[in-house]
Amino acid sequence: MSNKRAKSQTRKIFVLFSLFVVIFLLPACYQTSEIALPGIDDYQPEDMTGDRKHLKVGVVPGPYGDMFMEAIYPFLRELDYTAELVFYDNFTLPNIALADGRIDLNIFQHYRYLNSFKFEHDLTLSAIAEIPTVSMGIYSNSLDSLSDLPDKAAVSLPNDNTNYARALILLESAGIIRLDPAVDKTKAKMSDIILNPYGIVLIPREAHTLVESLSDFDLSVINGNFALSGGLNISEALYNEHLDADFFNVIAVRTEDLAEPFVLDIIRVLRSDEYREVIMDTDKIFFDFQRPLNFFMGME
Repeated sequence: MSNKRAKSQTRKIFVLFSLFVVIFLLPACYQTSEIALPGIDDYQPEDMTGDRKHLKVGVVPGPYGDMFMEAIYPFLRELDYTAELVFYDNFTLPNIALADGRIDLNIFQHYRYLNSFKFEHDLTLSAIAEIPTVSMGIYSNSLDSLSDLPDKAAVSLPNDNTNYARALILLESAGIIRLDPAVDKTKAKMSDIILNPYGIVLIPREAHTLVESLSDFDLSVINGNFALSGGLNISEALYNEHLDADFFNVIAVRTEDLAEPFVLDIIRVLRSDEYREVIMDTDKIFFDFQRPLNFFMGME
């Protein structure tokens, strides 16, 4: 058998295996259970302290600053709050700024990244609520379909550990690679790839640079917020992830501030019909975001 024919046969077997994974195994991997976060019933008026009314909100490029200002802040303003966005150009700075007290909350990261980052840097930060989130996707300027993927394709992906592993999981679900089923895929590394029929070459990059460098690679795995801020259309992705529960973005505060009234007021806004009406407005980009289970709490 020629090398070309053998390679074709290998790909056919891999495709059949991938279909089996998608149909029978992936539904078990993508749990939609709700993350345990504070709720309105967890707060008692006598336990609450502070009178903070001006909020500094840390964000990175993407839609979540807009979500705060359009879907959350208008209703906080009715409670006499004022707010300002503080912009950062990468994922590291908003958590450091929050821990240092330079901002009061941030809204940019998923639950898994927050937990990984705060333990790595010994920060006392807490998530207070999930929000509708745009998914990670696989993009290309040169390919119309993943079926057009050439041999030894260059694939860029985020270089931070959490999103690197997330990108590998996405590439596996798209049928491009296979990861070792014996490893914890949330911590997957390049060495955990056990099947790579296309011979793709993985090239880690800073997450916020992936849109700008898209033309330099055959494929790029890009976080949704950076895809949107970079002018990409989510519907143009060759493949989009289905968000697992702890990949929904969250609002984070300092753990010591959990008893602050502004935390409860934000949670109340996120449980309100007015907030949901903004998110579900078909004229806004948030309408196409994936929604966590708690988004539907209290709806008839």
